[in-house]
Amino acid sequence: MQCHSQSVWPTKCHLACHTCLPQETVPLQPVPFWSKCISLFPLCWFRACYTLEPREEAAVFHYGNLTDVQHEPGIHFVVPAGLRIRRISTKQITTSLPDCKITDKTGNPIICSAVVNFRVVDAKQAIMNIENVGIFTKTNATAVLKQVVSQHTYDELKAEAAELNARMRSALQQRTRIAGLNIGSMEINELNYAPEIASGMLKKQQAQALIEARHVIVAGATQIAKAAIKQLEQGEQGLSLSVSDKAKIVTNLLTVTCSDRDAVPTLSTF
Repeated sequence: MQCHSQSVWPTKCHLACHTCLPQETVPLQPVPFWSKCISLFPLCWFRACYTLEPREEAAVFHYGNLTDVQHEPGIHFVVPAGLRIRRISTKQITTSLPDCKITDKTGNPIICSAVVNFRVVDAKQAIMNIENVGIFTKTNATAVLKQVVSQHTYDELKAEAAELNARMRSALQQRTRIAGLNIGSMEINELNYAPEIASGMLKKQQAQALIEARHVIVAGATQIAKAAIKQLEQGEQGLSLSVSDKAKIVTNLLTVTCSDRDAVPTLSTF
């Protein structure tokens, strides 16, 4: 998306398309002169050092100016006056999206959730561009989940899970690039019909399964009937069967084989 307006005033395009504007990088600045002067007092140096643990980074500020971004674990010394340190973890983070009701491509309500794995790879962007990395990631992941699920049917979501997971991860990566995040994976966790239609969809699935089973049974019964007639005609005695005899045999065999109940023999009385 690109803004085309040339007006110097904030137009509707500028306000609506703020995401298309490049995010300015906050430059590192030298430690302010007043910080150095105030730090000459001996008492200030009690807070002149800080430590970082492995897989932890920190942004150092002096009177609101970003003066350093530290990546190495261990102890570090800085000018103490006006000092403020913001730390952020670069460890792998896993977040679970809550169940949300989404309407699929055919209009059926679905209860769906997902699991997202991510980590910070650029501490400077994560600290300077985003207020809360966890909330930012969770909110955008929920939006991606709703967008992808709404474009597919329930059966497609079940059958094409791997492909859809890759699409969601790629879409979320684009949204979180501004935060300096690497999205390791985004996978659908729960996928069910909403309670109000669950019973109806279960009946539909049962009906489809019953129809498929009947097709198999009828196909098998037809093969049995053909084999029975062939054996009667080509056996050792070689019975000669008329068309009506064949029809009766086929009818009886199909009735017995395809019925879901046990056959009850009937004897004719004279």
